[in-house]
Amino acid sequence: MPAHGSDWGAVAMAVYRMKLCRFDPTGYNINMQALPKELIHRIIGFVPATFLSDPSSTMTNIHRLRGVCHLWRDIVLTTPTLFSNLHVDFKTRPEFVKDWLLRSGQKDLTLYFSVGCGGESELSSYLFMLDLLDDLAPCIPRCKKLFFHASSAFSAHLLFAFLKQLNAGSVPLMHFVADDDDILHLPQIFTAGISSVKHIVAERCALGVLPSSLTSLELVDMEASLELTATQLRDALSNALSLQHLVVHGVSIQDDVGPRVLLPSLTALEISASKSEEVHILKVIELPELEQLVLQLDEIEISQLVFKIISHGSKVKRLALAIMTSSPGRMRSFFKTVPQLEWLDVSGSDAQMETTLNALLLSYPDLFQSIQRVEFGEELADGLLASMFHALAARSPSVKLVSPVSDVVNDHRDLQCMFLRGGAVVTEHKKVVNGDIWED
Repeated sequence: MPAHGSDWGAVAMAVYRMKLCRFDPTGYNINMQALPKELIHRIIGFVPATFLSDPSSTMTNIHRLRGVCHLWRDIVLTTPTLFSNLHVDFKTRPEFVKDWLLRSGQKDLTLYFSVGCGGESELSSYLFMLDLLDDLAPCIPRCKKLFFHASSAFSAHLLFAFLKQLNAGSVPLMHFVADDDDILHLPQIFTAGISSVKHIVAERCALGVLPSSLTSLELVDMEASLELTATQLRDALSNALSLQHLVVHGVSIQDDVGPRVLLPSLTALEISASKSEEVHILKVIELPELEQLVLQLDEIEISQLVFKIISHGSKVKRLALAIMTSSPGRMRSFFKTVPQLEWLDVSGSDAQMETTLNALLLSYPDLFQSIQRVEFGEELADGLLASMFHALAARSPSVKLVSPVSDVVNDHRDLQCMFLRGGAVVTEHKKVVNGDIWED
């Protein structure tokens, strides 16, 4: 029964506690007939709910769940949320689409469209989707996400033509994907000012002018072959004055000496880079209200370049980064640029943590005075954790230190929290199960 492998531990533990299964060395042997409907609903709920890896996986899994037994079939067919994700391409039968939409009831929808991605004729794919227009168009008001996958520039034009036919400009989230080495321009429907799209994901795409309604933008895998220039980026962002959240993963920009484009509403930035040209975007944008910054940088030299670009005295309150250098002086220069820092998520080896953070704490009393929470990505030695906590607490008595203790089962983690209560050091343990925190 397919589900996310990382979720089966939670399912098995829940079933085991209800004494509905027995454990043997090969796994959990579940008595299906003894499971209450509520628990079956819970188990079925672990079926993957996104199209990010395989757009057809969700529907395939639903079909498999229907075949477990008559009870499971009845539950699946009468649960509208299971039919909230639909993949439409040339291989999808029209009667299947109609039945799927009917069973989705009035639930929010995620629709995935692909053209020319399975070897079929691009024009045939487009004509096939047009035949489904009367069934799909009434569902657009409850559609919250649209995924478009184009195999070529011609496929992209056909997808955008279909987008206009659907009147889908009001869908909050749109995810555009182009196959490698193809240039996919964002549709001109956005420039007409009629779109209310809030979130765009552009993967391997060239940029057009972005809508003024946009609040969240993800740029992914825009390699040097796309020849994205700083001027093009300025033009694309010039109208995005409401943009609040920007994610940039592997985006190469040709550098120039032009002015920065002001993004007055942007408060959160996440940037991932393995090459210097992938951080040039920081030279193009001005972020006066930035409060949250996530840095995933592969090389020390790239880190130093980022540190230089970020202006002194920023408003950043939450920062996530990996420590890749053992030079306290360099790190101090960076932390001086975020004087209002309250939350720090940090990762790195024990040696880097001990050498860098301890040195910062011992040598520079002007740092971390506003810090409220420090969270580590890796398990640290108890002695190192204790020494860091005492040094931080001397500057900010309300600080809390959070560190993982161990991985129990897949996504089940034990967290150790250290803080001051009544002048005494208190250590508490919490469990995190699939993102949910459980108190001991």
